[in-house]
Amino acid sequence: MASDPRLKRPRRALFSVTDKRGLVELAGDLQGFGYEFVASGGTAAHLRDAGYHVTDVSEVTGFPEIFGGRVKTLHPRVFGGILGATEEDFADVEELGVGPIDVVVCNLYDFASTVADGADHAAVIEKIDIGGPSLLRAAAKNHDRVCVLGDPDDYAPFAEACRAGGGFPDAAFRRRMAAETFARVTDYDIQITEYFAGEPEDGHLGVELRYGENPHQEAELFLPGDDAETPLAGLGLRQLNGKALSYNNLLDTIAAAKLIGDLEGVTCAAVKHTNPCGVGTAKTPAAALERALLCDPESAFGGIFAFTVEVDEAAVAILRKRFCEVVLAPGFDPAALAILQKKKNLRVLTCEPDVFARATRGQGRAFGQVQLHQEEDEGFPELADWTHVAGPAPDARMRDALVLNWRVCKHVKSNAIVLGDHEGTLGIGAGQMSRVDSTRIAIRKAGDQELDLRGCVCASDAFFPFADSIERLHEAGVAGVIAPGGSIRDEEVGAAAERLGVTLIHTNRRHFRH
Repeated sequence: MASDPRLKRPRRALFSVTDKRGLVELAGDLQGFGYEFVASGGTAAHLRDAGYHVTDVSEVTGFPEIFGGRVKTLHPRVFGGILGATEEDFADVEELGVGPIDVVVCNLYDFASTVADGADHAAVIEKIDIGGPSLLRAAAKNHDRVCVLGDPDDYAPFAEACRAGGGFPDAAFRRRMAAETFARVTDYDIQITEYFAGEPEDGHLGVELRYGENPHQEAELFLPGDDAETPLAGLGLRQLNGKALSYNNLLDTIAAAKLIGDLEGVTCAAVKHTNPCGVGTAKTPAAALERALLCDPESAFGGIFAFTVEVDEAAVAILRKRFCEVVLAPGFDPAALAILQKKKNLRVLTCEPDVFARATRGQGRAFGQVQLHQEEDEGFPELADWTHVAGPAPDARMRDALVLNWRVCKHVKSNAIVLGDHEGTLGIGAGQMSRVDSTRIAIRKAGDQELDLRGCVCASDAFFPFADSIERLHEAGVAGVIAPGGSIRDEEVGAAAERLGVTLIHTNRRHFRH
């Protein structure tokens, strides 16, 4: 019997449910509309026990259920039957045994209850539904031809819509079911995500930290790998000395490693509260360290010192006189390491840049159940095609200064202003709500150290919305500025730079860091 006089065939419904509430009553309604039934496993048995004729999914696919039922509906004859767009499409695949499916009735394994009941990891994994979400998404995608029912509470409204539509619900009802289905599958995926975010999965190690941002906060670190003896190896880090790392130590260490990963030559960076407070480049590690300390030695107190090259005795002779939490480098001269190891609390770490970069690529934040993730802010392609907007063309030394301080600026919290020359930073303004305030702070920091800013450059992580910062920088002696373009007042800012004789470079990329 045809369930729709416009079709030359009976309509077919596919059943694959965990929650069997209302299933028998729904089958009765569908039988009244002339539907044929296809069902999997326990769902087929349940309908047969109620007296309905059911075709097993395995009969449709010609393939038995395998792996204890893990694979049963995942087959082209099932998904082809759902995803075929029109009746005419099925004529082209008739010889493959693919026939249309009109209604998909499916609900998912109860993952959340399994977790809440305290089941072990293996049992929880078995409750991650694969076929169910796939069936639901396929049917929802093809709602122009197929109706999806993912909740027993929808069965009665569906039957009413079928009565109104001569055996099949109208487009508005199918679209509403599709929207509910995508929301349901998304919520299901979030439940699974939260489980894995809260529990270390196979191949990952959970490491308890000394404490969080404050001593009253507990904290834990999840790392790739499962070597409890050297847990930091998954980050490409190896601790050679000192106390266990705290939450703050790790944040600062990661920030420092990412910073020096963007710098070239023999360079040292001092980092405090994830912000650079001084960067220096020179011919030796010791000279680079001294240049880094020139900028803001007070803020560097209790911070992290990171090097792009092996640390030698001359650099350690300077470090040993200072209080710092962490020293990070690709390696340490044996004599230098022996000196550092005399300070029992000082954390000394080596870093394999390639391993660290792979392990930490991508950025994210977690706020309870909310997780944010973004791609890594990698590279500086904008330096290859910057635009000279105003003022004298930069000479080789100014170009080097602009490049170095732009690279540092990427790692300073927004709003970010970095003043410096070709050898390093001279003043840094970080994390202010106003770019003018960051500019004031950077100038004041340099003044506190009695540093001469005449001829130096400024890097800004985003455009200058007004000309006032350019004017203030010129008063301080700044000769060149690099910043992204894009302000509605770019012309006004450029005119001010031209009038003042300040070299202004625009890039086509910004580097916010919140």
